[in-house]
Amino acid sequence: MPRQDPAGSCPLPRLFCFSYAGGTSELYRQWQTGLADVCLICPTELPGRGSRMDEPFAPTLMQAAREAACAILPYTMSPYYIFGHSLGSVLALETSRVLQEQGAALPQGLIVSGRYPPHLPNRRKDLHNMPDEALIDEMRRLGGTPEEVLQQRELLDMMLPIVRADFRLLETHRALRTPCLHLPLHVFCGREDEDSPLELLAQWQDVTDSPCSIDFFDGGHFYINESRDQLLRRLRQLIQKDCRI
Repeated sequence: MPRQDPAGSCPLPRLFCFSYAGGTSELYRQWQTGLADVCLICPTELPGRGSRMDEPFAPTLMQAAREAACAILPYTMSPYYIFGHSLGSVLALETSRVLQEQGAALPQGLIVSGRYPPHLPNRRKDLHNMPDEALIDEMRRLGGTPEEVLQQRELLDMMLPIVRADFRLLETHRALRTPCLHLPLHVFCGREDEDSPLELLAQWQDVTDSPCSIDFFDGGHFYINESRDQLLRRLRQLIQKDCRI
């Protein structure tokens, strides 16, 4: 979480971003150039990777969500949004629930991407216990990791423990349909993402009593890379509409 910008000093809304399994905050830092005039990108970082490499992995998804909520709380008196992709969408949901439980001002919108709601049964189970080769095949199927990386054992030796830890967070989390959030929810997904069909995505409406929209983008599970410009345009539209920037 960026700490150089004191709470209340930013004239633009903040966009707090949660990454996918195995991801780091670097993905979202690249968004700042494209959205510099409408928001301040605030990437979150789970322990055990990137700028927090020396810290132990989070033991549970809810502990990670509570830690994230604590970091976001000082900034909630100004307009903000929360975005999460895949695993990050579940973290974004639970972080928003913690903030609501604490009585904090809620985000202008919660944007969940590349994932059906977590109160539904996991469609793929026990990924964190897969043998290395099976886990690598799953990473290849999902996309998002260059093939040259998947072929380099040294890089995999660094990546696989992080990916396993993140899948464990997701697969051991017992999410509920409630408590219901009191904020607008926006669902983003790739048109070719086989793991998140429309009939499942539509059930995100169950977790909020406010409007829920669904947007599709060209690409698969990692449309966030394939259609980044299209995604950033949509984020810009949402923020400009809400904040009249």
